[in-house]
Amino acid sequence: MVFEASERRTDKFPIPASVSMILGLFEASGHEAYIAGGAVRDMLLGLVPHDFDISSSCSPDVTAAILAGSGIRYLDNASAHGTVTAVLEDGNIEITTFRVDGKYSDLRRPDSVTFAGSIEEDVRRRDFTVNSLYMDKDGTVRDITGGISDLEAGLIRTVGDPEERFGEDALRILRAMRFASRFGFRIEDGTFAAMEKCADELRKISSERIAAELSGIICGKDAPGVIRRCWKILSVIIPEIALCHGFDQHSQFHDRDCLEHTLDVLEGIPLEEKEGSQPSRDLILAMSALLHDLGKPECFKLDLNGMGHMKGHPEASRRIAGRVLTELKYPAAFTRDVCKLVAFHDIFTPQDKSAVHRFLCELGPELYGKLKILQRADIMAHSELGRKRIRRLEYMSEIADGLMESGAVFAVKDLEISGSDVISLGCPEGPEVGKILNRLFERYLAGEISNKREILIKSVKEMIS
Repeated sequence: MVFEASERRTDKFPIPASVSMILGLFEASGHEAYIAGGAVRDMLLGLVPHDFDISSSCSPDVTAAILAGSGIRYLDNASAHGTVTAVLEDGNIEITTFRVDGKYSDLRRPDSVTFAGSIEEDVRRRDFTVNSLYMDKDGTVRDITGGISDLEAGLIRTVGDPEERFGEDALRILRAMRFASRFGFRIEDGTFAAMEKCADELRKISSERIAAELSGIICGKDAPGVIRRCWKILSVIIPEIALCHGFDQHSQFHDRDCLEHTLDVLEGIPLEEKEGSQPSRDLILAMSALLHDLGKPECFKLDLNGMGHMKGHPEASRRIAGRVLTELKYPAAFTRDVCKLVAFHDIFTPQDKSAVHRFLCELGPELYGKLKILQRADIMAHSELGRKRIRRLEYMSEIADGLMESGAVFAVKDLEISGSDVISLGCPEGPEVGKILNRLFERYLAGEISNKREILIKSVKEMIS
């Protein structure tokens, strides 16, 4: 393969001075050094890189000597794999020697690493062409894999043989999905075919690594399109997705199968614009959208008129969500919130102030705000008849918004009176204090008393006497 250099400039995001300085040090010492991988890709797309990695012709000990000679503190934390980390005020920079990886027995790390003599050899071990670009300190991009043309065409393609790349590290299958989702790129056909063929190897990958990639996939701007094409692959991680694919709900309220409905709900979760970054979805909402109806197939019953009923599917979906997120080792608080949203996604309270207030107390205002977004997306992914429920959601939202604007409180701890106040009014310390506070809150929810300190104190005195 012929080494070619293509000229590209980073006007939208110039190379940081600290990175340029490091590159200059190596060049002045007679060595090659380039910005490598994702940072180059992002700069060419006009995005702000999250971090900068440098690849160099220097061995780790020479790298360390160059840094030390310039008074730069460094961490020789992975010299066996050719990496030395420069510690700078504006962030650390990993500097890795050109290398060739050995076999990947654990589908994660190479069994051995051999330092390569050229950048061409180093490039051929990279995962995807768009991540195999190198840039020098002057902004010239080195490309020997067709990464620039794939970037311009919006294409995710492996470097070299796709089965070989996925055989080295099966997580690259999900990485391909994540990049496609994040950038709105299409996965090249040969790469996609190998992804499906090698998908079962994902079972050997650790839960934490899978969770990190899954989060990136579902939050990306083209998550619905990527999952629509890659549903078989995702089913290796979440088997219920395969059950939802093509599942006819036999309902006048639905005009698409269960998976298509789910993907349309995910599409309805708004993207958040961030300067210098690709737009993305809120992770709790995106995950709730993906999991909210996975219990439908197990709850499905067909009546004598040929109509489908899925009574209890929110609770079934909540159980599945809890299992999936626990297996993938998501944080407990995250799992709790997603499971709550899944459990409540099909619930609309009686349309009165007291019922809505109690509902807000159960969820909390912040989580209710997310539920409102999820419910709207869910309703709009129904048939025309099913979308009529939007009126109930809007009326309920008006009541909830009015409560929050009025300064209503949604937990005992937010009352204008505390446990120490109750004790000072004559209640002995112990369980009775909590009981009195709970009774006060119940009277407040019922509209019998307001959350004013003098009124609450008067009520406590009446209870104690």
